[in-house]
Amino acid sequence: MDRKQIFATLVETVAAVDGRIDAARMRLDETPFKAYGLTALTQMQVGARVAEMFGIAFGDSDSLLATSPLSLVTLIERRLAGAA
Repeated sequence: MDRKQIFATLVETVAAVDGRIDAARMRLDETPFKAYGLTALTQMQVGARVAEMFGIAFGDSDSLLATSPLSLVTLIERRLAGAA
């Protein structure tokens, strides 16, 4: 799965977790999730869903340390590469 596909899945997941977030504004960059309106709880929920969807190990601390779309996508890429 390439970076664009991972990001698209991330955007869909954010929208599904919290319908108040305008996920269409999200960009694959270092803009903090907080700037998009995500709370720490929302980040953990997104992380849990992403982990389940991709079949990777992902803890709450991972969700909180990945503070931007780019950092989360990069982390997912690394986990997927390690799982292969």
